[in-house]
Amino acid sequence: MARTQFAPEKSSVKYAIVTGGARGLGLGIVNALLEEKVVERVAVIDRDLAAPPAAIAAQVQGFAADVTDEKQVHGAVEEIVSRLGAHPDVLCNNAGGGDRAWFETGNQPGWDSVETWRRFVDLNLNSVYLVSREVAPRMKSGAAICNTSSVAGLQASPMLAAYAAAKAGVISYSKTLALQLGPAGIRVNAVAPGLIYTKVWQDLGAVLGGGDANARMVFDSVVGQLVPLGREQTAEDIGRAVAWLCSDKALNVTGQVIAVDGGILLGQSRLGEG
Repeated sequence: MARTQFAPEKSSVKYAIVTGGARGLGLGIVNALLEEKVVERVAVIDRDLAAPPAAIAAQVQGFAADVTDEKQVHGAVEEIVSRLGAHPDVLCNNAGGGDRAWFETGNQPGWDSVETWRRFVDLNLNSVYLVSREVAPRMKSGAAICNTSSVAGLQASPMLAAYAAAKAGVISYSKTLALQLGPAGIRVNAVAPGLIYTKVWQDLGAVLGGGDANARMVFDSVVGQLVPLGREQTAEDIGRAVAWLCSDKALNVTGQVIAVDGGILLGQSRLGEG
């Protein structure tokens, strides 16, 4: 995401920080926060920045940082508050996923390597702590945090053991953080996306299907088997849920996890089809 130069903003301008917001699910969250007028500006923290869509380019500013690196997170947040204001109104810890090689190890019999396990946990769970620890003390009463978990964190997922464990940790930590920050008037919730064809599923589908050409076919097959509503979820679906949780419409909602999964967690295949 190309960095746009902004003049220093007044503290009255509402803005959000979204990690992993340059593309995919994160970009869906950025779009929804702006479309629903939850905030007026968004600061994106991403390791691999990309230009935002033209329609929102004037409202989005990118900051390159690895969310698993404490010093980089601190530097990025320091720069954000110096440009956009001392008190962020919304934080969305969305960065996560994994590299294709990590998913490949999970598809083999036996155990993940310790290194792979640590990388999954570092990216999907530890990053939530690092960014929250840096941002939350700067937030004021009325602010909101929303963390991206996964339905994998709410059910047994043997092939995705490390990823699922990390995402379950996100849910647990979100609830703990809601208690910790409640007295300060800061709400904390989480979303648990279902099946979205982002890079994570492109990589996982390729692993399961034996190549990139089969990734989408595998994904569609899994959707057909697991989603009672019979359709995949989208970045827009998740973005709208996050925007609601971070808006004044959810002023009395904290410590909750909303699964946006088309019914996957009901635990049955599509009704009437087996």
